[in-house]
Amino acid sequence: MMNIEDFRNMFRAHLSHELWDKWRKGQLDVSMRRNTPDGCEYEELPKEAADQILDGGEIHSCEDLADPTEVISDRYACSLYGITTFKPSEYAIEEDFPNEVVLLVRGWSVADFMSDWTKLNAVDE
Repeated sequence: MMNIEDFRNMFRAHLSHELWDKWRKGQLDVSMRRNTPDGCEYEELPKEAADQILDGGEIHSCEDLADPTEVISDRYACSLYGITTFKPSEYAIEEDFPNEVVLLVRGWSVADFMSDWTKLNAVDE
């Protein structure tokens, strides 16, 4: 039986691969999040920056959520990813955490990315 740490590593590796693969194919809408004194702000992420972050970063956290940038936010699945980069990034979430980037992926949930493994369909499909 697989231990928990091996499972986590395998899950993260597969999730990273799926994100990178869909990004390369132009299937993802990705924004970055910055923490500000007024709350979170989401900004478009330049393609070159997303290439470096998605290809060379390591996912350390993820969650599904409704789109935080929409007034009516329950229409599309979104997912949020905490990624550690190997080098400090100008797209870091805060100055105090120069290697931490948070990406918002619109239209894809974590479950969507993992469905090739789970073989589960969306409820409303």
